[in-house]
Amino acid sequence: MNKLVSIENLSLIYQSIDSETTALKNINLEIEKEEFIAIVGPSGCGKTTILSLIAGLIKPTTGEIKILDKVPNLKSNLCAYMFQRDNLLPWRTIEKNIYFGLELKHKNTKDNQQYALNLAEKYGLKDFLKKHPNELSGGMRQRVALIRTLSLKPELLLLDEPFSALDYQTRLKLCDDIFKIIKNEKKTAILVTHDIQEAISMADRIIVLTARPAEIKAIHKLEFKPDLTPFNRRNTEEAKQMFDIIWQEIQNEKDDKL
Repeated sequence: MNKLVSIENLSLIYQSIDSETTALKNINLEIEKEEFIAIVGPSGCGKTTILSLIAGLIKPTTGEIKILDKVPNLKSNLCAYMFQRDNLLPWRTIEKNIYFGLELKHKNTKDNQQYALNLAEKYGLKDFLKKHPNELSGGMRQRVALIRTLSLKPELLLLDEPFSALDYQTRLKLCDDIFKIIKNEKKTAILVTHDIQEAISMADRIIVLTARPAEIKAIHKLEFKPDLTPFNRRNTEEAKQMFDIIWQEIQNEKDDKL
């Protein structure tokens, strides 16, 4: 085993003056290096909250998260976030946008800039470096956002609904692109998504959460042929069967809360 992430007995309780709300309850999970994990569950169950905890943006009420046996925090370079929106700065060129994460982390050295440029050229952005975000398609902008994230050389990528703002055809193409880049660069990733098909098409394992307070209801290991792209995975009988299983698990959670 080659463990990267360890989550033990993780719980989160939001407290106010007159009440408290349990968001997450007793989450236990280990993630291996180079593994692609997807998290799905009912709306509002706490999927994105788990990413925020892993990133060190908020602290758990109980339990522990470690990446390479270290507790992540905002100053560490253990993980990096890719959000729903690309958050590119419109007045900056694509090249300068790619450097922005390095600037924020005070790592904007010539060596790191060159590493970022090499990634950009490797994944089809060479001819767009001097352009501005408004000159690129939505899918291309998200590819820039991924390269900006990878430029930080994180151990773990946190992907929070990165395709949700795109039209369906662009989403399908970008799933293939980002999956290829992450696998080529041998990165570990956690994807939060509402789209079950998207999760099945990209993940090695899928974590299904219960309704709030979220617990792990099921963990599904996916075993597709290694040469299948996310697009091709969607059309397999295995994907259709897994969709039905996960769909029913989530629907049962919704019905139980009615």
